[in-house]
Amino acid sequence: MTTTDYAQLKAARELLTRIPLPLDVEAGETPGTPYTVTHDGTAEHGTATARTLLAAMARQLDDYILPRSASVDNPLTIVVGGSTGAGKSTLVNTLLGEPLTQSGAIRPTTRHPVLLHRAEDEAALSPERFLPTLPRTRTSGMNAGSQALPGLDPKIARALIPITTSALPQGIALIDAPDIDSVSEENRTLAKELLSAADLWLFVTTANRYADAVPWELLHEAAARSIAIAVVLNRVPEGDEEAIENDLRRMLDEAGIHAVLIHTVTEQPRDASGMLAPVSLAPLTLWIRELGADAPARAAIARQTLAGAVETLAGNLQVLAAEQARQQAAHQSLATIVAEEYEDALTTIDGALSDGSLLRGEVLSRWHDFVGTGDFFRSLDSTIGRLRDRVGSALRGQPAAAQKVEDALESGIHAVVLDAAARASENTRTRWRASRAGRSLLARLDAPQAVSVAPQTVSAAPEQNAEAKGEVQSAEDIFSAAVAEQIRLWQGSVLEMIREEGADKRKRARFLSLGVNATAVMLMVAAFSLTGGITGIEAGIAGGSGVVGTKLLESIFGEDAVRRMATRARTDLLERMADLLTEHAQPFTAVLEETDPQADAEDIHRAAEQVQAIAAEMSTQSQTTQRQTTQRQAAAHTNGTVAR
Repeated sequence: MTTTDYAQLKAARELLTRIPLPLDVEAGETPGTPYTVTHDGTAEHGTATARTLLAAMARQLDDYILPRSASVDNPLTIVVGGSTGAGKSTLVNTLLGEPLTQSGAIRPTTRHPVLLHRAEDEAALSPERFLPTLPRTRTSGMNAGSQALPGLDPKIARALIPITTSALPQGIALIDAPDIDSVSEENRTLAKELLSAADLWLFVTTANRYADAVPWELLHEAAARSIAIAVVLNRVPEGDEEAIENDLRRMLDEAGIHAVLIHTVTEQPRDASGMLAPVSLAPLTLWIRELGADAPARAAIARQTLAGAVETLAGNLQVLAAEQARQQAAHQSLATIVAEEYEDALTTIDGALSDGSLLRGEVLSRWHDFVGTGDFFRSLDSTIGRLRDRVGSALRGQPAAAQKVEDALESGIHAVVLDAAARASENTRTRWRASRAGRSLLARLDAPQAVSVAPQTVSAAPEQNAEAKGEVQSAEDIFSAAVAEQIRLWQGSVLEMIREEGADKRKRARFLSLGVNATAVMLMVAAFSLTGGITGIEAGIAGGSGVVGTKLLESIFGEDAVRRMATRARTDLLERMADLLTEHAQPFTAVLEETDPQADAEDIHRAAEQVQAIAAEMSTQSQTTQRQTTQRQAAAHTNGTVAR
């Protein structure tokens, strides 16, 4: 493998860290996504299965693909796996000639995997270079028949127990794995992880259980990634060896599994140490020793399995690309819903400020109180200058009337904004509930949320006494207070605008004749009428008094200035309300940020293609190496025959 190939595999591993799959998306929920399932139909089962696949891919990259890619000459790892009671540990102890791993009738027997290897291979099998995700632990007291034999102690956490032995040839490591169908789910999971990290799987089964479904599921998976498989058919009744072995071979052939070795062991008693007669495993023992002595053969097996693992990785990356495309489509759809609903809310507010509806009801009543009835204005002189003087004289004596109009405007705007925000929130929730992804996000938002307001952060205003005491406020209360505060700040900005525009002495004298507050109130009303683009609104307010208010402003500042100020005031108010709506949408946008799919599906698709190219090259090299190994072994056999 080239340095570039290894770097691309490392990049694929890093890419997996950016595929959180945060949304619960059902297959087919987001039609039109660009990728299709290409491996075992995994994505058809939805996000939960894809998450499991993602975790398994990360583990296999860490435990096997990357370490093996870095050094194909490291010891060949043979994982001994099989069903409960198949005799795996007994087989391992017999192969080694001493009881080094726990066996017995109690289930599960092997609770922890045991790594057996020569001392010379210890460095190559260190946690930094082999199974880095599985911690190591040591045991003592390994006497035959002792309960201290490794693999049984329940006090030991999930870990790999390494033991050095001179019974194995250098270059070979054996792992006695937990049962693949153990009553313990943790054991079953660990067994599958170890099989994914194996160069060669030594599958142990019995005459009674060789057709069981669970091991065959794993055998099919092993075949899919081209892992080398050797089979030990254990506990076969004498006389039935040929019939049962032939049936097993038939099943393997039908599954497309070409075992590198099939060895049958007849039913027989164990000795005092719990081991079988060594002669019963002689062909298997010889095969392991020959493999230990043949470095090219070991490398050929490692390359074959590695190529299959990398090819499977490429297929699984395509599965993740399909799932990620669904994640992105679902996430974008949910984000679009939030944007649409809150944009509609701002449009609703804008419309309320433009269609005259805000200038009715309480606002109209307070405006009447402020400027008087239509009869009063019709009785005024037609000259606008005299009108200004007479209105100013009347208004200077009643500043509270202007405040009442301001309060009514604040109340009206406040109600419009709260209603629009509430509708946007409810509509967003309703639309989110229509998809599984949306429902999964709403589940995060449904828990009651409250904010405790610190006393030092709160104004001493009477209406904020509850907050000043540090009491808990609801999100709705906080938003309502924020809306009221922004409206008051906007009203203050209108007053400041009047002062800035009236800096000229002549203008100042004119608006002071009316009063700053009165002038500001008239400008606020103008902001909701002049800039609305709807004719007749002014005439509909207080029987024409709105027109008079506007004319009074124009007599002070000029027509262009009044319209400019009105537009500026209305724009300022809308911007403040837009910011408030953004804040109101924050729970939705925050959970969307938390569930950002991160990596783009197209990046995963490209990574899959790159890994597939690596797998194809590795497969070609593996086939070439295997042919060379076969030819070399055939030549050696021929030479040995001639020599004899």
